[in-house]
Amino acid sequence: MEKLRIGIDMGGTHTAVALVKETEITDSVEFPTEISAGVKAYVAKLAENFRELLKRNGLSVSDLEGVGMGVPGSVNLETGMVEYANNLGFNDVPFKDMVSEALGTAVTLDNDANLAAYGEYVLAGSKAKSFFFVTLGTGIGAGIILNGEIYRGINFAEGEIGHMTIKYDGITCNCGRKGCFEAYASANALVKMACDAMKKHPESKLWKYKSIDAKAVFGAVDEEDPVMLSVVSEYTTLLSEGLLNLINLFQPEELVIGGGISARADLFLPETIEKVRQKVYSRTSLKNTEIRPALYKNDAGLIGAALTGAKDNRRK
Repeated sequence: MEKLRIGIDMGGTHTAVALVKETEITDSVEFPTEISAGVKAYVAKLAENFRELLKRNGLSVSDLEGVGMGVPGSVNLETGMVEYANNLGFNDVPFKDMVSEALGTAVTLDNDANLAAYGEYVLAGSKAKSFFFVTLGTGIGAGIILNGEIYRGINFAEGEIGHMTIKYDGITCNCGRKGCFEAYASANALVKMACDAMKKHPESKLWKYKSIDAKAVFGAVDEEDPVMLSVVSEYTTLLSEGLLNLINLFQPEELVIGGGISARADLFLPETIEKVRQKVYSRTSLKNTEIRPALYKNDAGLIGAALTGAKDNRRK
């Protein structure tokens, strides 16, 4: 039987588990990321969905070439510990061992943005020597590919751009600092801005939506709601400020915007790019960073996890 791979993408709100053949997702399951009941309960739920995916495809763990998993936090690749994940409340959690034991097979663990960056880089056939992938979701993270390899930093905790300050005395972030980029420009921040605006404007079309999330915000924008158009415009200003800091510091060849809301990049990225172009330090240079939306959306993280899991398994 042909060897297959499993990629797992643990997001702040949902977790996806995908069966991957080469670089194609052939089947997947998804469930809410609920940590309130404890890490053990979450891992048990993950194992349940993992087994269900295998069962309905007539597979066992012995048929798998590797399993990789992305986690939104700082993952120590030497110890398998999730040393810190502010949006999950993780501090020094032996997550790799817990997940491997529950799934009954070795699991490669890494930061979710790293794996999304690697997946997008491979799938898009990028040749960039410096490739940055920014994820906009519950928080903001970044994966960095230098010369075709994931850059991880001295303690495997690179890319936490969500926690660079864009307003030193601003909103208190759940990491403990004030004015963090993700407190202003994550998908969650966009939804909060929209909710605050709709309370002041009973005429907003957002009121007709039963559930207020980023999809609803963009739905109101599609309907040309002036209140939400103004919110998204303000959001692009905040997003551009963080991206400007990143570009001014690193000057990457490619900067890709991914995460859940990148599916509607058409509604916010062109304005964001224009604001970056107006202010970037290198605006008069012949070459500047190419900014584009992710081509492979949420599939990039799953495929990146699957590819990395298989690669690490072959090294053993």
